[in-house]
Amino acid sequence: MQRSLFKNGLYNTAAGIIRIGLGILTIPVLIRTLGIEEYGLWTLVVTVISIVNLAEAGLSLATTMFVSQDLGRKDVERLSQTLTITGGAMLILSVLAGVFLWGFAAPIVGSFTKLQLSQQAVAIQALQLGGVVIWARLLQQVMVGVEQAFQRYDLSNGVNTLETFALSLGMLTVVLSGGKTLELMELQICTAIMGLLAHFWLNRFLLRGFRVRLCWNRQRGIEILRYSLMSWLTAIGGVLFTQMDKIVVGAALGTSQLGIYAAVTSITIQINVLSALPVQPMMPALSALAVSDEFDPVLVQEKVKQAFMVNSLFGLGIGSMLLTGAPFLLKVILGSVPSVDVLLAFRVVVLAYALYSLNAVGFYLCLGLNAAQTCMTIQVASGVVTLALIFIGANQFGLLGAMLGNMGFLITWLMNVYACKLLKIEGQRWLQWLLVPLLMTIAVFLVGIIGDALIATLPIMTLLTLGLFGWYVFHQLSTLKLMYNKLRFK
Repeated sequence: MQRSLFKNGLYNTAAGIIRIGLGILTIPVLIRTLGIEEYGLWTLVVTVISIVNLAEAGLSLATTMFVSQDLGRKDVERLSQTLTITGGAMLILSVLAGVFLWGFAAPIVGSFTKLQLSQQAVAIQALQLGGVVIWARLLQQVMVGVEQAFQRYDLSNGVNTLETFALSLGMLTVVLSGGKTLELMELQICTAIMGLLAHFWLNRFLLRGFRVRLCWNRQRGIEILRYSLMSWLTAIGGVLFTQMDKIVVGAALGTSQLGIYAAVTSITIQINVLSALPVQPMMPALSALAVSDEFDPVLVQEKVKQAFMVNSLFGLGIGSMLLTGAPFLLKVILGSVPSVDVLLAFRVVVLAYALYSLNAVGFYLCLGLNAAQTCMTIQVASGVVTLALIFIGANQFGLLGAMLGNMGFLITWLMNVYACKLLKIEGQRWLQWLLVPLLMTIAVFLVGIIGDALIATLPIMTLLTLGLFGWYVFHQLSTLKLMYNKLRFK
């Protein structure tokens, strides 16, 4: 378990850094080339597609969960049932989602009253093309679930990274050649289909030693669909925060303010994505262990502690770096020196995402321990509260109010509380493990807020950020030595 978690976490993190880096590098070029208005329109279209992507109904996580258990039991019959149910259900849902987006593009766009007529026409065509993108991406998700269940994060991440590279390079080529929203969506279709074919080939490779066949079992279907439903509602809670917030801001403040909000949150959301990657492999590993005779509570709890430490290193560490380099980073993203209000709004949302990222361990533990219903309840509640706060903040205080509303998603910390309870980790020990880096990150934020005019501000923030990384190294020195030796003698 220790070795596979380390390797898979490393693959996830390395590939995630590459994909995130590619995404970040394309944002300034898109803003400068398209203009903030067109970039806001593109963001609106992509956001709608991301919301429709919820039609996957939790089948990706269910595939990882149940295929992991089938492999743990070495039960080919159950494996056939799982793949028949999840693959068949996703095929149906992907077709329905694509047809829905094509047929209802006009009513969806019509709900955005602040769009000009020319913008509405472009958005409708782009969403209709997006139906093909949705179809291909949904089918990919079940295949990725199979790859993760086999714990082949190296191959899965390799395919996803190549797809991201092709998309990023293609987007730069399209916009520099004069293309806009419609041309960008056509590119999305090409890369999504290429990714689908690559994952299909990879699934065939992984399953080559199994005599998988079409096989239906009613009881198995109910069990999988029940778990999928809980996972799906959990995903809805996440999308309420990470996608529908843009819909709310666009409706309340218009495309110009949405462009700034989207550009900023497109950067800060990567804190959550990257900090979750090293701990995500815990889910299939725990799912397989839970049905085997090798479950060791002491070992598992030690691994949970290390997961919290790694999660906080990435989440709070990246957050502190963004807080420190905020003026420079905003200038690069927006192409001009940011105003005091925009700088403050950026720092607020960076802190919100850095703190929010600390829910990753609890999230994956709940799913791996078959506590999807509790995970769903917390996620949906936090998403609803956050959306309400963003709506109120945007209408009352503009961009800064919208950014402050993101703090509502800290409710997801309850996942950590519940997961630790399941593993019999006493009290709020997980919070005690993270107390020092939490205080240091908040200190970086406060120094930036009250000391922008002081010459010593940047050195102080830099020292605090370096101190955060130093704290982690000090407390994890033995683990780091073990990781080094594994890489050295491999």
